[in-house]
Amino acid sequence: MSQPSSAEARGANGGGLRRRRWMRWSERPPRDRGVALLVVLTWLAMMIALVSQFTFGTTVEASQAANARDELRAHYLARSGVNLSRLLIKIQSKFVEPVMGQAQKMLQSMSGSDPSKGATGNTANMATGGLGISLRVTDYADLLMGFFSGSAEEVSSLGSLIGLDIKEAKGLGMKNGRFDAEITPEDGKIDLNCGGGGTGFDKEDKKRQLTVFRLLSGLMFSPRYDRLFTQQDQRGQFSSRIDVARALIDWADTDDQIFSPEGASGTEDYGYDTKEDKYRAHDGRYDTLEEIKQVRGVSDEFLEAFGPYLTVYPGTDANQGNARVCRLNLGAITNRMGGDCAPMMMGIIRATAMGDPTKLAAIDPVILDDAKLYPIATILCDRASAGGFDSLETVLRVAAKPEAAVTQEDPRYRVLQGMKPLTIDRAQLDLLTYVAPVRTYRIVATGESGKVRKKITAIVDTGRGLDNPLTLNYASEQAAGVIQYWREE
Repeated sequence: MSQPSSAEARGANGGGLRRRRWMRWSERPPRDRGVALLVVLTWLAMMIALVSQFTFGTTVEASQAANARDELRAHYLARSGVNLSRLLIKIQSKFVEPVMGQAQKMLQSMSGSDPSKGATGNTANMATGGLGISLRVTDYADLLMGFFSGSAEEVSSLGSLIGLDIKEAKGLGMKNGRFDAEITPEDGKIDLNCGGGGTGFDKEDKKRQLTVFRLLSGLMFSPRYDRLFTQQDQRGQFSSRIDVARALIDWADTDDQIFSPEGASGTEDYGYDTKEDKYRAHDGRYDTLEEIKQVRGVSDEFLEAFGPYLTVYPGTDANQGNARVCRLNLGAITNRMGGDCAPMMMGIIRATAMGDPTKLAAIDPVILDDAKLYPIATILCDRASAGGFDSLETVLRVAAKPEAAVTQEDPRYRVLQGMKPLTIDRAQLDLLTYVAPVRTYRIVATGESGKVRKKITAIVDTGRGLDNPLTLNYASEQAAGVIQYWREE
């Protein structure tokens, strides 16, 4: 028997060694404990991502739904403010004004005064400045809205303010959201459209244009507005007060002839077609007040300064059979006009005294001096806001003796006491102003719900007939005012 060689012996021994090592390695337990941890971490990461995405989507959708709800609620709250405002306008025109008219006649008969007789009226009435009896429920719209839009505490406090216990009243106050409204008359503003619409060659058209021109010139005359007319516009041009007043009228008339208070003739040439963005003059009625920014010399600062005293909506004079006129209704003037009606009153007095705004040599210096004219204008505004004007004589009486219209404790008393009486021509005042019930109103209603706020601006005309003849109650709808303009923001 042959012995294995040394190489074979080493091979056999090596193979056995490898076999034993492999057996020992294969008998070891598998190292799979880390796999479960990896699976759990992966699963958690996926679930966190899914839950986060689901939560984010749900939050966004809930916010969108809440915003949509608040948008809708705020919109209808604002519309509620408009509807309640129209109700107040209807109450004013159908009930309050007739009662106030009867009360005014009774007061005049008891005092023996007659506004139509001017300065020959009762002496006592002259001493009181001719204060009329007037109640405008529209001036208290914000207070009356509180009964419907305020919280329970606010409604209760308003009720106690007027001596009413409304704890058991239903339909008052709101739990969610609120609305408010402000009502201001448009008749006490300068009607820019009244100076347009005609050719300018007709005698009546010329008369209306001259009225608007005088009122605009008087309003813009104050030295406080000098900066608006001494700076260059975007094209490097200067525009005087007379230029701007003329341009505002020429934009609205239908001819291409320049307006001239002296009667001169010439072709309109305001350079609208020389701008980078060329356009032509409208030569037609203004659609909105903001349109005046297209007129030469009118800037954002101009609109901010004079916008509260301008309008493009028609006014009529009830004393002339509701004929369209360009005169201002003193019965509509109030301190709610841009917060202060003194600039308008000063403009009226100056327009009355000027006659021709291009010739100022013979005018009373008091009328040209803001420091002297402003106290008189504020007294007239206080009277207009408190009791209204019963006639044009009120302006004449207060202007002739303004210190009699204030108490001695009033800071204005000493200023007015030593002032020269201001004489206003009654005939000229009649050419520019009149006194009558308000016809056209501006309603600015707001509705709030959550973080959403909606605003609606509406112009309603109580003197215009309805376009829809199928309404169930024509007179009632007309008394609430026909909507002339509607804007939602």
